[in-house]
Amino acid sequence: MARTTTRNGRAGAARLGAEQRRRQLAQTAARRFYRYGYQAVALADVAAEVGVTAPAVYRHFRNKNALLAGAIDSALDVVDAAFTTDTDSLDDLLFELAGAALDRRDLWVLLQREMRHLGGEERARIEARFGEFVSRFSARLRHGRSDADRGQLRLLITAVLATMASASVSGMRLPRAEHQRVLATAAAAAARTELPAPDPRTAPSAGTRRPHVPLSRAEELLETAITLFHERGYAGVSLDDIGAAIGLSGPSIYHHFATKSEILVTAFTQAAHRLATQRKDGREDSSLDDLVRGYIHVGVQQRHLFGVYVTEAINLPQEAGRRISAELAVNVEEWAAALRLRRPELSATESHVLVYAARGIVNDVVRVGHLHARPHVEAEFETLLHAVLNADVTHDTTATSQ
Repeated sequence: MARTTTRNGRAGAARLGAEQRRRQLAQTAARRFYRYGYQAVALADVAAEVGVTAPAVYRHFRNKNALLAGAIDSALDVVDAAFTTDTDSLDDLLFELAGAALDRRDLWVLLQREMRHLGGEERARIEARFGEFVSRFSARLRHGRSDADRGQLRLLITAVLATMASASVSGMRLPRAEHQRVLATAAAAAARTELPAPDPRTAPSAGTRRPHVPLSRAEELLETAITLFHERGYAGVSLDDIGAAIGLSGPSIYHHFATKSEILVTAFTQAAHRLATQRKDGREDSSLDDLVRGYIHVGVQQRHLFGVYVTEAINLPQEAGRRISAELAVNVEEWAAALRLRRPELSATESHVLVYAARGIVNDVVRVGHLHARPHVEAEFETLLHAVLNADVTHDTTATSQ
């Protein structure tokens, strides 16, 4: 294909067909929305990267919302192509879906963080399209898990999809074939997990019943803000909204927090510190079991905060964002070290993929729907996470059929 040089010095394809150009714009927009967030990306940014003028974008997408919808559609096309693989094997399907998750790491972030910016009709169409995929996948999983009741099946489906989504947030770069193999194996382990039967003699998960402890005014503001950010989005909540929710006038809020971003930073900082202290008896060398239970407990108790981190971490001030990410990365390293201590046959990259997949299950289950309210969800979490962390990544799952 003939190529030409754009004014910004990058080589661009000349005379692309209309459908090719539309696809190029959608995929470029997807990468930028994924990296910078919807609100920080202008149509002119996408046009400049592609090497066309901003008005040229409007020949393919009527506005920025339509471009976002096109970006998500372009990723869902890859998922649909993976699902049409001619196989009855669940392992083979998961392998193909893991490949799609790696090819389009932006998809899960666009669905979880950016889709809320779509208008009603476009959002309904994207939700319906993704819902159709989930229904098809549910039917496939149900065929192999006739032992699971409806609630358990929903939990397993969410867990499997969460392992796939972990590739979007881990930031890991390793050979694609290796990453696909480990990710698919983790997903298969989640899909085949035998969830513990509820024991009527045991109490429901403690994390679902937060003890009533009197809060200081600052703590009350913090919890209220996180709930509102979770429900309305960070951009849709003002300091006045937060104060009004607890009967506090605007000026009084400033005695506790100077800005809305300070609230966000404080909440995430406290959560990172709390994860760092989830060690049995305060030991520095936590066992894997301690780390798993601690993460589950914090996730169930702080589900709104986990949800806000997924959707609003991009709004953190740059320096605070780097600091909090570094603290969380230390926690991930602690998990990976504890996992390799238990499973010395794992490579560093294999252990990290499994750790991100396991933590991703907690991240998604606690914030989506009502699965977090299952009476014994913490025991179910433990079983799921250990199944993923113990996945046999030395075994090629695509070699077997279900």
